[in-house]
Amino acid sequence: MNEDVQKNKGMAILAYLSWLLLIPLFCAKESRFARFHVGQGITLAIFWACWWVIEIIVGAATGWILFVGPVIGALAALPNIFFLVFAIIGIINAANGEEKPLPIFGKITIIKI
Repeated sequence: MNEDVQKNKGMAILAYLSWLLLIPLFCAKESRFARFHVGQGITLAIFWACWWVIEIIVGAATGWILFVGPVIGALAALPNIFFLVFAIIGIINAANGEEKPLPIFGKITIIKI
């Protein structure tokens, strides 16, 4: 593995831990490896935040309906498991020194590498 990957594995891992992605975004700007994972982490965070807003709206809209509200709320929360799995996949890729895009939306680029 090259020096950039070895030196910035920790920063790349931070990119998948919610708002901690700001640390490598500003502290590892010169690292191509870290920037790749920051881009993946930002994409993941944006999709996760959008889903969170949808989940809140659905929960608020159906919460007053007896029995149906809790069921719909539970179903709306299921995609959070996928977002967590994607974060774990990203962490594993970063720890292994790989630049693999995340499943489904990993090809979307938010920042330039």
